[in-house]
Amino acid sequence: MPIEIRELIIKTEIKTVHENVHSKRTVQDSTKLKDEVLEMCRRMILEAQKREKYNR
Repeated sequence: MPIEIRELIIKTEIKTVHENVHSKRTVQDSTKLKDEVLEMCRRMILEAQKREKYNR
């Protein structure tokens, strides 16, 4: 009998710095980050779908 194990691992690192030390995030930076995250999610979803199709 097949057993399915799903696992989600989220690794984060939080650093606090003084606001004046680093420049603030620009709109372009935020847009680029959003696009990168969306693309990674799309790739992960497509890979999961491909694995599902071949898993008979």
